[in-house]
Amino acid sequence: KIRTIIILPFLLILVVFITSGCLPEELNFFSSSGETLAEEASSPGTEEEADEGSDFDVRLNELKDRIVSPPVIISHDSDEVIFGSGDKELIFIEGRAEPKNTIEVYVNSILKASDIIVDNSGYFKTPNGVEIIEGKNVVEAIAINPAGNKSDPTKFNLFLNVPDKVKFSIYEDAESLKEITGVYYSTEHDPRAYLRGHYTPNSYIFIQANDKIVGEMYSDINGIFALDEIELREGENEIGVWAITPDGFVSAPVFSNISVLKDLITPGPSNLTGYKSSNANYLSWNASVDDNFDSYKIVRVEDPCKNPDYPEDDIIVTISDKGKTSYIDQDIESGRSYYYTVWTIDKAGHAVSSNVLAVPKPVYGISIVRLEPLDDNVIGRREWFYQYYEITNTGNVTVDLQPMMVWLKLNPEPDGDMEIAPLWEVHIWNPESPGIYYYSNESIYETYIADWANTSGYTTVEEQTVYSDDGLTKTVTVVETTRETDKKEVNLKRIVLITTETTITETNLETGDEDVKTTTDTSTAIAEPEKIGTPIEDLEPGEKIKIGIKIQNISADVNEEIVVHFHFAPVDCDGHFFIDEIVSTNDIYCSSSGRN
Repeated sequence: KIRTIIILPFLLILVVFITSGCLPEELNFFSSSGETLAEEASSPGTEEEADEGSDFDVRLNELKDRIVSPPVIISHDSDEVIFGSGDKELIFIEGRAEPKNTIEVYVNSILKASDIIVDNSGYFKTPNGVEIIEGKNVVEAIAINPAGNKSDPTKFNLFLNVPDKVKFSIYEDAESLKEITGVYYSTEHDPRAYLRGHYTPNSYIFIQANDKIVGEMYSDINGIFALDEIELREGENEIGVWAITPDGFVSAPVFSNISVLKDLITPGPSNLTGYKSSNANYLSWNASVDDNFDSYKIVRVEDPCKNPDYPEDDIIVTISDKGKTSYIDQDIESGRSYYYTVWTIDKAGHAVSSNVLAVPKPVYGISIVRLEPLDDNVIGRREWFYQYYEITNTGNVTVDLQPMMVWLKLNPEPDGDMEIAPLWEVHIWNPESPGIYYYSNESIYETYIADWANTSGYTTVEEQTVYSDDGLTKTVTVVETTRETDKKEVNLKRIVLITTETTITETNLETGDEDVKTTTDTSTAIAEPEKIGTPIEDLEPGEKIKIGIKIQNISADVNEEIVVHFHFAPVDCDGHFFIDEIVSTNDIYCSSSGRN
């Protein structure tokens, strides 16, 4: 069949040449007299004429030898799309051609394979494959016969489609998402890792760790897949991921290599020192001696109630140079104290803090200024008296202000045995935010005197009378309690001496005889300013706040009086009072006019 195919085109070409008069003289089938060569051959002739016929056969065979049929490709269709796992792919081309021919294959005009032998059955195949690249590839196959003559090329296009590679990262855990790359310094003997990646949605994902498949799953509709608790071993670890797409394409594995080194030793803490100069805070610390040192992290806070912590608080600088042991913080606000720690981090993630350093030294200070009252301090019933103050944070740290009661005096004292309406009502409030009250007392019935304020001492007397069941004996118990506060402070606390004298007098009502017994007990207690109400919170350095003392006459009669006296103290995070910085309202006096 192949020979028939070769001769038929030849004869067709020959007819065209003859009819057009373009056939060369030596191949012209007609003699000069118009007779065909065949006719000449059939008629008797000389030996000379016979030799000429033999030469024609030779020339005809030579012409046939120069005509080579192009190869036929049976392994690929033109414009075929091939899916590959990389930007290059090796393909094998199969086809048919005349036996004993050889084949050359070109890709994008570059010779990729040659000397491919066509076997006796007319079949050939590229033995080592042919490399194509991502995108369009123009492939040409040319047949070469034993005489070295080449066929016209058989051209076809192949398109290499390379889907996206599987992408993934490995983390210490799913919460911190701290990525692991290269060498991983672990704090555990058998660390676990978290893998998260992305690929074509709804693909079937395989995850392999150290030659063992540890996870199989589908990527979600967004292409996300994840696997927790991947066990790593000490030394070298290889993590591989590949996928099968919904249309059946198998991606090439993507590998990540991790070397695990155990580090169970926490680095030693540094001693942080520093000072303020001009408009900067100068910090220094001793160098780490940890062989697996990673970095220093300086943490700063402004709130004295917070311990500068890593990694929760503000990291103002990270230093990777182990030998660098100083830092100048120029991003500061004048008149404010800052709190620093330097954290030493090793490659396993161990973190150790230095001491907490305040620069400059914290100052807890406040001042109070009395403002002029809006009204006269003589008020009628159901009327209000207002006294205003302005308190300023004169220190360099943010503070809370705690209201404290010093004393409350009523003149005259209400009779506790009588059921009467409250005489006075007292509040501490924020006039700039009228809904905020720091202290409220709507039922003031008796005088209060704080141990803290009354260092001169005071005595209270309580008396109780009891009759026997038969009515013949009366027992009167009188308890006098004297409280004297020592101005000297022990560990910032004042000590109050409490003396209690109890006198019990029994009287026989029939005879009038009396039996008097007196006992005295002494004790001591810590006298602290008595907190009342709600603290005024977060007063910044230099910030001012206006407060008001509101006194209402509920039902006091003419010339009845009330005197209140409050303190305000800066308080630290532990609730400690800075007693040297306490400020006072002094006595606030208000009198009743008795008007309804």
